[in-house]
Amino acid sequence: MPRRLFLTCVAGVLSIAVSAYAGRPDISTMTAPGASFAGYKTYAWVNQTPPGGMNPVEFQQIQADISAALAKKGYTQGDPGDLSLIVSAGASQQTQFQEWGGWLNREVDTNVVTTGRLSVDAFDTKTKQAVWHGQAAETINPQKPNLRNIDSVVTKLMDKFPAGGGAPVAPAHH
Repeated sequence: MPRRLFLTCVAGVLSIAVSAYAGRPDISTMTAPGASFAGYKTYAWVNQTPPGGMNPVEFQQIQADISAALAKKGYTQGDPGDLSLIVSAGASQQTQFQEWGGWLNREVDTNVVTTGRLSVDAFDTKTKQAVWHGQAAETINPQKPNLRNIDSVVTKLMDKFPAGGGAPVAPAHH
């Protein structure tokens, strides 16, 4: 097999593997040391409008998904809530370079990858202290938002949120 054909095949397999991995969000969460969710039963939204530049339909969908996940964990929306929730979102772009060929016939491919980030922060409403932070990051196409994918990412993130009225939660780092 000629070297160039071999390199092309290897690149194809790698790109399939990378794109398959890119479909999984990177989820990280952290609970404040000593935080107990035993007394939390209600929540309220701090930000009622989308963060700067965010699509308002996506924002409403994210809030609805978070509310549904919280309901499954025993929380109800209140005014004021025991917990105050803030949703933030953003994106960053990274240019990836890949070199092909030998010394004299080198080719460089570039690919711009956009990573979307969604964060949910929970604060104790009375003390105003942060009790939980969760973040999901995933490769996205900013021109074509995929609401089904957003639903899936929010579900995976909120699976990590402590249940209301539960036992004290140990700090978690994922």
